[in-house]
Amino acid sequence: MIKRILCCVETTRQADTDYQYIRETIRHFYVESSKIVIRPIYMESKSRYNSRAVQEQIRKQKMNSKDMSVIYFVDTDDWDLSADDEKLLEQIREYCKKNGYEFVFFCKDVEDVYLGRRISNTEKISAIKRFKSTHAIEDMAEKTLDSKRYQVHCSNIMSVLDKYWIRK
Repeated sequence: MIKRILCCVETTRQADTDYQYIRETIRHFYVESSKIVIRPIYMESKSRYNSRAVQEQIRKQKMNSKDMSVIYFVDTDDWDLSADDEKLLEQIREYCKKNGYEFVFFCKDVEDVYLGRRISNTEKISAIKRFKSTHAIEDMAEKTLDSKRYQVHCSNIMSVLDKYWIRK
């Protein structure tokens, strides 16, 4: 049986940045399996985490798969400085828990984790292209991708991916 994993990401289909970092992580750190199919769901913004459009995309995918998991990949942004950011993050965590979805955080955002700094929206596409072409994933420390708590430049991505893939 094939397992389908839906990756709900904040980016747009056109930019497709976040999903590429996720794919690079899987390719580098895990044994890929033909029995696991992953598909992105582009939320376009984390504030759309429970929108009708996102829910509909998940529902459509569920119809095509008996064994499916949903993982939300969310930037923490300024959770430590902004009560609004902290509140939204907690709402998303609770939504995931209530629906049996996994929750991956990037602190403060996906580029901060993988590049070590935050970048402007206009730089994001060129940054992921450079990241991939220079094989920068090879220089990533696993401990920064396996954090248990919000910490700048860190994520819990590997602790969640460990549930589905075997590390190399």
